[in-house]
Amino acid sequence: MSRRIIALATLLSAFVLAPSFAAMPDVFYNGARQSIAASEARLLAIAGRAEPGFSLGELFPIQLEAWRLELITDKGPRLIEADNLGERLYDIHVVQSTRAWDIVLDSDARGIRERIEGVTRLELKGEPNPEKSLEVWVSWEGVPQLKGEIRRWAERAGVSVKVIDVPSIKSKLITVLRGGGKVPDLVMIQSDYIPDLVEAGALQAIDGLRLPESGSKGRQAFALGGRLLAAPFYCDTQLVFYSTTLIRGKPELDWNLGDMERLAVASGASTPCAWNAYSAYWFLPFVIGFGKDTIIDQGGTMHVMDPAYGKALHYLSDAITRGFMQPMERDAMMAYFTSGKTAFILSGSYSLPEFKRLGIPFGVAPFPLVSPGGKRVAPLLDYKGWAVTRTSKSPVLARRLIQYLSGAELQATFCASQGKLPANDEAWSLLPDQGGYLTILKASYDAGVTVPPLPVYGIFKNALWKLLRLYLGGQMSSDDMLAALTVIMNE
Repeated sequence: MSRRIIALATLLSAFVLAPSFAAMPDVFYNGARQSIAASEARLLAIAGRAEPGFSLGELFPIQLEAWRLELITDKGPRLIEADNLGERLYDIHVVQSTRAWDIVLDSDARGIRERIEGVTRLELKGEPNPEKSLEVWVSWEGVPQLKGEIRRWAERAGVSVKVIDVPSIKSKLITVLRGGGKVPDLVMIQSDYIPDLVEAGALQAIDGLRLPESGSKGRQAFALGGRLLAAPFYCDTQLVFYSTTLIRGKPELDWNLGDMERLAVASGASTPCAWNAYSAYWFLPFVIGFGKDTIIDQGGTMHVMDPAYGKALHYLSDAITRGFMQPMERDAMMAYFTSGKTAFILSGSYSLPEFKRLGIPFGVAPFPLVSPGGKRVAPLLDYKGWAVTRTSKSPVLARRLIQYLSGAELQATFCASQGKLPANDEAWSLLPDQGGYLTILKASYDAGVTVPPLPVYGIFKNALWKLLRLYLGGQMSSDDMLAALTVIMNE
């Protein structure tokens, strides 16, 4: 990373507003003064560095629309007028310098963010959003932290919010829709939920929603048929976890499968390496490594007769025969690793907090290259994001919450505690390098391939599970397996 990594946790604990700093600017909304305490400022990512402040979306009531921002500065008045100003407020910031408060505008057409210095007064003209309640479904790791963030936003915004932990959001949402029940306004989904939820008529597109800059990988995860169906929040990446008790030395960033096998065998572990070989999520990285350029081909198909599929199958089968790798379900794999029976496992970045909590001596490495100087076994990036339901009674409120949750500081704080990778590009500059893992995470992200939100992936994933068991169990040849997979996907 070219930008300096800021230890967010240290900065947050050390950040105290000095009494000599300038007082907050006077803040007005449609002529009424807003009560804002400077002590509530938080660290924001501004041009790759952390500065205390607020987004304008936090300073004002939730806007149905806004059209005029009036500023009084040390150099005189400044007027900003735009019909879409209400959509832009969460990406415009008031930040504190050593002498005053400045306004940092959102990016213009050139990608430049203008900084207006010495702002002493600001007033927004707009129409408040009449929606006053919201129901949100959340899932996966970090639910208590996520609930707290959403409730803090709702308290500041003066609205009521109901946040429910739903273990299987896709199936419950479809069931509620079919039964004519009350659906939530905002749901947390993963990318491969998209086809089923679109078919069920569960989601509304958010193409026009103004969001912070996010990498194309995040948007690819939730785009189907030219429409953006959800806003990317974070992703998990796949890593190699190793026991620092059994493995001496730290694998290099450019290590390869041969290096990994030599280290694993030399460790003396009863099971050198374990991973869930039957899942598409763990099989496709080898297909990319052995020569496939993409998961999805032009036209939205998956060409499983590509030679890379056969090469990946043969490698995995041979690795099992040699005693290097052993397929295991997740729970068994975790038990082997925590008890010191295996030297390497393939797992997701979501395992980082758990292993730290357990006090297991471990290290992480990126997926290796297939061979010296070859392609990398490409980790899959499993994105989670926020989608507005089609029948939401509070669609504007849901969109404003999405904008808040897309902020760099919030994503950095959440991702740092949960072993996640943020969708907001600016959030990377706020991530702490906990345990030296950040370089590994960034390398994995750069090499990673997004789990596709296409129907064909769901068909492939479901069929592969059974067929791989037959192949790795010696009951089917690779040619027969791939031929059967082709038939199933073409039905």
